[in-house]
Amino acid sequence: MRARPLALLSLLSLTVCGSLARAEQRRDWVLDNVPVGNHLFVDYFGTGAQATLEHRGPIYGDANSYALNVSSLISFPAGQVQATASVRVLFLELGGSLGYRSVWRNMSFEPGDDGEYCKGCNAEARRDLDPLFGSTPSTDAYPFAEGNVSLYALLNEHMVFGSLFSAHYEDGLARSYDNYYTNIHDGGLMLISETSLFFKHRDWGGIAPYVQILSLPRAGRHETEVAWGFNAVTRLGLIPRNDALFVSLLLRPQDENYGQHSYYLPLRVVIAYRLMLEL
Repeated sequence: MRARPLALLSLLSLTVCGSLARAEQRRDWVLDNVPVGNHLFVDYFGTGAQATLEHRGPIYGDANSYALNVSSLISFPAGQVQATASVRVLFLELGGSLGYRSVWRNMSFEPGDDGEYCKGCNAEARRDLDPLFGSTPSTDAYPFAEGNVSLYALLNEHMVFGSLFSAHYEDGLARSYDNYYTNIHDGGLMLISETSLFFKHRDWGGIAPYVQILSLPRAGRHETEVAWGFNAVTRLGLIPRNDALFVSLLLRPQDENYGQHSYYLPLRVVIAYRLMLEL
């Protein structure tokens, strides 16, 4: 969909090439280890699409590898380009990325009258400010950079643990609505932790409880927020192999500023379809 507002969830970075263990490709193929080679990923997620060209090469055997990729995203509220490099050693992966984002339907807010962080930034006020079909409130464009550490462990045949920690910097306007994290924060350094435990099976795919912890820059300090929900993935089978459907849902009850503005929902929902082409 992250960065990476509207980039596909960071856990989609776990999406990988599959292999045919039987005549039909397994529905949990996206939870396998990432193979070496050249790949083109094409993602569609409702309000936009993303294309990623990746080269992954070996380092000291099949368990270790490096990856270089470039991606371009265009969607209803924003577009971006991004370049990423990463190194995987066994279960641990280190990565970094640089990019540039243009938000042509940006929403920025004023401070509240009684010390509140922002005024008119709840879901109902946002709909009045920026209806689905209507004028654009403002625009914004800025560079961003990110470093991340991820742990991805195949615990056994039916369980996969994934944890991602990211330090993300962006130079956006203060008190702006973030389309990916579906909340409001200033430009600056964000710290993100995302953890899931997939229960998987070759015949139906995988599903996982999912916890996200954010440390967001607001008015010169950082505030921590927690959201929880689930991730699910399966091979949809529209083509003979290497396609996947990913669904993610996050809730943050009793937070009137939280929610998916594009769909007018008080939660974050991502539904993405991915094609992987071997080059």
